[in-house]
Amino acid sequence: MNIKSNILFRVYLVGVLCTLFGVAVLGKVYLIQTDTKYNWKKQADSLTTKFFEVNGERGNIYSADDKLLATSVPFFELHIDFASKAMTKEIFDRNVDSLAYYMWKTFNQNTESGYRQQLKNARKEKRRYFSLAPKVNYIVLNQIKKWPLFREGKFKGGLIVEMHQERTNPYGYLAQRVIGLKRDNVQNIGLEEAADSILKGVNGKILKQKIAGGEWVPIKSGRQIEPKDGYDIITTIDIGLQDITETTLLQSVTDYQADFGCAILMEVKTGAIKAIANLRKMANGGYGEVYNDALGTSNEPGSVFKLAGYLSLFDDGYITLKDSINTNHASAVYGGHPLTDDGHNTQYTFLTPGKAFAISSNVAIANWLNKYYGNNKDKFYKKLQQFKLTQLTDVGIKGERNPFINKPQNWSAMSLAWIAHGYEVKFTPLQILPFYNAVANGGTHVKPYLIQQVVDNGKVIRDYKPQSSTEKICSPEAAAMAKQIMLRVIEDENGTGRSIRTPHYRIAGKTGTAKMSFDNKGFTNKNLSSFVGFFPADNPLYSCIVVVGGPQGLLTTGGAVSAPIFRTMADKIITSDIKTIKAINKDSAIANKPIPFAIGTKDEIKEINNRFRIKFDFKPEWEYAFMKSDTTGKFFVGSMPVEDKTVPNVKGMLADDAVALLENKGLVVSFYGKGKVSMQTIPAGSTIVKGSIIQLILN
Repeated sequence: MNIKSNILFRVYLVGVLCTLFGVAVLGKVYLIQTDTKYNWKKQADSLTTKFFEVNGERGNIYSADDKLLATSVPFFELHIDFASKAMTKEIFDRNVDSLAYYMWKTFNQNTESGYRQQLKNARKEKRRYFSLAPKVNYIVLNQIKKWPLFREGKFKGGLIVEMHQERTNPYGYLAQRVIGLKRDNVQNIGLEEAADSILKGVNGKILKQKIAGGEWVPIKSGRQIEPKDGYDIITTIDIGLQDITETTLLQSVTDYQADFGCAILMEVKTGAIKAIANLRKMANGGYGEVYNDALGTSNEPGSVFKLAGYLSLFDDGYITLKDSINTNHASAVYGGHPLTDDGHNTQYTFLTPGKAFAISSNVAIANWLNKYYGNNKDKFYKKLQQFKLTQLTDVGIKGERNPFINKPQNWSAMSLAWIAHGYEVKFTPLQILPFYNAVANGGTHVKPYLIQQVVDNGKVIRDYKPQSSTEKICSPEAAAMAKQIMLRVIEDENGTGRSIRTPHYRIAGKTGTAKMSFDNKGFTNKNLSSFVGFFPADNPLYSCIVVVGGPQGLLTTGGAVSAPIFRTMADKIITSDIKTIKAINKDSAIANKPIPFAIGTKDEIKEINNRFRIKFDFKPEWEYAFMKSDTTGKFFVGSMPVEDKTVPNVKGMLADDAVALLENKGLVVSFYGKGKVSMQTIPAGSTIVKGSIIQLILN
């Protein structure tokens, strides 16, 4: 019994163990199969599904006067899902002929029969992502949605709509190098690059599936992380002032067939850059904004740098306006090299600072600096540091060249004399302007800036206040003396800038002429012509620098080329900018000067008339008004009927005036070219449809 029981126990035990082993084996097989299936599914999914980044809507860039400088315009990519179960054969057959007709009439890339065959083939192959149109705007999209087949509904019609963004500048090439360009797979420039992190927002994600043909289609489950739109930027640029700056510069560089030209207009008290223009000659002989010379090109500035020497002498108390220096009839020798005043000024023996600066004597400033700093060159170098001429402006755009001033220990026996009149140093125009601006500001330096606010849905989230240095670059007394010698340049009978003298307001500035050089390749026979100053001098509102490289002609000096550009800009601003008009003495004779076409509110035009003591009757019902003068100086005012429901005729207007008028009508404006309006895409007299896009061609 015991033996039998023992045997049975062993048999049962073996059976149980075998059973357990079998279960374990089966479990393992199941796990292996399940895991393998899962892994294979996971691997398959990884090959057929993927998250794609979805860009948020890029923020807009605005001017200081609330004009749109850069924005993202939506466009739509359209496809058809011919594998949709809701698209029956009956629905397709009923609509295919009409759909082919509309495709032919709209796209005209194939014949009607060709489109019909494409649609039938795609239906037969059950194409999930048949391309209908790679790029259409919102208006065309709404039209397409009403086409046969698509009006059957989203699933029956199979229409797939994907929205994308395209960056555009409504004002065309105006301030393009400052605003910048936002392009795919290309290095961005300007504010688009510098403020990219602010403008672009935070990307989201969308899940897509790979289908036959290698195309990726959004999964309808909608697994998506929503993107966050970028912030808007409000710049310091004023469109009206920018237009004046660019059109004036364009006319001059074209007349002189110069290699390049740039101009910068800055608000004296704040450092806000109101306009910045860069024009280079292109291969076709025209001019365009192809490089930012204002902050990316450095040159030896020539005589505009003389102000640094005189301001240093004034600030250190070495000289006053009454002192004089012997110039030996414009002749000196430094380091064994002769120094002259380029063949002029030989009639003078002794010169005061005002006279020397007015006639731009090289010898005078060289002799003065050698007298007081010749044995203490470090002191003069420290003054240049004090004037902030050795540091970057950090204006907010990448690409600024470093200023170049050799350390005194590296100077030769002739260096101080040559630095005195603007050689052996290099600056960009944007680095020279704040120095002159500080003189206009009574010695207070303000940092130039281009971005004034960052905005989120109309709410200001970052406000860039004018940044003033804690210390002045010089004493107010020194700045006052510097201003006086700058006035002499224009008002002295022999001043190098006397050609731009005007009885209407005062200009303070300095001409400059230097031989152009390219890095270490030596000098060329081309001039770099400059003028930098501020206006109106008695109550400075704007400082400005104009630089023209390689002008052609008999007279290519700063006084002959750049100074007139400055004067023309100032004239136009004086007669169109309310703030500037208020800064001019009421007794000014500026009313005798013809005023260019100006548009604004009735009160703004009244302000101009009162300032110029011109009497006109303004009707109570006028909301917007214009003022202009003919060549004889006779003035005219009139109403701008902004409530008229028809498109106005803007041919012959400047871009800013035309845009202001059309935007007040509810139209969206874009323009191309420079100058005055020569053509408008919506004819004058047409009924206005608010939100419609009108394009202006300028020349």
